[in-house]
Amino acid sequence: MNYSTKIIIFSDLHISKFSGYFHEEAFTNGIMSIAQEIRNNPETIILNIGDITDQGTIEDYNYANALIKGTFATHGVESPTIHYIPGNHDFRNIGREIWHDLYGLRHFFIDTTKKGGKVVILGIDSVEPDANSGRIGSRGRDEIFARLSSYPDTVVKVLTFHHHLLPIPNTGRERSMIRDAGDVLPVLWDAGVDIVIVGHRHFPNCFSISDGKRRMLLINNGTFSSHKTRGKAGHVYLSLDIRNEHIEVQFHGIDRYSIFQKPTTSMHPLKEGVLASYSLPQPSDHFLAKICHLSCIHFTEGKDFQKEIFDKGIKMVLEEKPSVVISSGGLTNDSYEEDYNLAKGFLATLKKQNQPIVLVPGTRDLQPFGKKLWYRTIGSLNPIYDESNIHVFGINTGSEPNGLIGRHNLKLLENDFKKFKDNRIFIMLMHHSCMPVPQTAFERTIKDAGDVLEFLTQHKIPIILSGLGHSAGALQVEESVFINAGTFSSKKIRSEKRNTFNMLNIYSNRILTVEEIEVQSGKRHHLGSFRIPIPDFR
Repeated sequence: MNYSTKIIIFSDLHISKFSGYFHEEAFTNGIMSIAQEIRNNPETIILNIGDITDQGTIEDYNYANALIKGTFATHGVESPTIHYIPGNHDFRNIGREIWHDLYGLRHFFIDTTKKGGKVVILGIDSVEPDANSGRIGSRGRDEIFARLSSYPDTVVKVLTFHHHLLPIPNTGRERSMIRDAGDVLPVLWDAGVDIVIVGHRHFPNCFSISDGKRRMLLINNGTFSSHKTRGKAGHVYLSLDIRNEHIEVQFHGIDRYSIFQKPTTSMHPLKEGVLASYSLPQPSDHFLAKICHLSCIHFTEGKDFQKEIFDKGIKMVLEEKPSVVISSGGLTNDSYEEDYNLAKGFLATLKKQNQPIVLVPGTRDLQPFGKKLWYRTIGSLNPIYDESNIHVFGINTGSEPNGLIGRHNLKLLENDFKKFKDNRIFIMLMHHSCMPVPQTAFERTIKDAGDVLEFLTQHKIPIILSGLGHSAGALQVEESVFINAGTFSSKKIRSEKRNTFNMLNIYSNRILTVEEIEVQSGKRHHLGSFRIPIPDFR
């Protein structure tokens, strides 16, 4: 049966007479375009996902409310049905009280299945009052699951909120993402969400992401009418056409500054009417490589290091007979000389077993004394490993607590990738992550996460390993797989699986499987199966 749903999304208007950030010309042009869409298709669903006002004052609210209604009426659409959720600017200056008077609830739910459609849309509030960052929170996560999980996979499930879920390219230093992004992502997979639409950072972007079992489309809307644009993106609004077996994503430029003057189209196939579901990639019988990935050993003579767990874990690692052991930082607990002396014994054990290992430092390894000790005990802060069909490019992000890659390192990475991408399994290694990690707040995401994420996905770097946060996870963005390790032997545990390490198996048909192995119990947990862009070694 054929079906079609048209959705228009606009956000980040920043309407105000006083702040100087409101671009009235862009606003008028944008409303004129959306009004035309409504006249052509009265069933179009219109969503506004936050930052209607700039300061959240009563003057801003009254002006914005009158301006939106009046401009739509001027262009032939009287009292359009618009579904609203707030942004962080709307709740400045106790703006939440005025919001309730003008717009009512801070969430909405649209169910087209009641009229024969196949789309449901949930809008929720992600705002923390008087803060730029956001949070979904436990109640919000419960609402997502309760509202969406009951619908079958034949229904396309759309979730929208104001703040961004993953870092956004071309938006400068990473900040103000939802603080609990690492805990929100698992709920989205469990609820079967197909499309997530967010605003906030004023740059239009679209990523396909996967947990190794399902796919999801993550769309960031740009700014509709703020003077604070990003680069050449200008002012835009977003349209989704969901019909039969495809979704068409278009960013519409609405002024002369926008690179999206000509609508850009991205077609994403649906499988049996569903974007997310797809058959799990099956590995072939032929191994290409077996990689042990661990992190946060935290060698110390203090109580944080569990020697019995470490000894058991190393025995388990060696029994796996990996091609290489890769450690993504946190080798020592305090970077003291006695910590590094313990590390020497560990390295000597692996050397006796002829077991290759690659290590990058974490913040704890370099502060306060560790830089010289790392050079003396381990070697390079930015190691490169190249043996057989595996190439590892390590980048030191541990010099700053929040982590930083930097443009210089990206250039070095680019040059190295060009040399080895056609004949090696290429792995990038660092301590910090540019992905949200479960059970941790977003603040430890690297500062330039958005630009790094764009670089890695555009170049199709197949595997990125990290280790900060003591919690394991795997997430594919476009074709790049980001894998974080839990803690190997520290008492500072953030996972119910306690101390763990990851095993990566890479097969000749370009399938990567990721397992998390518990040191205490030996239990194995499948984190995902992914198809990755590596050379054909068959």
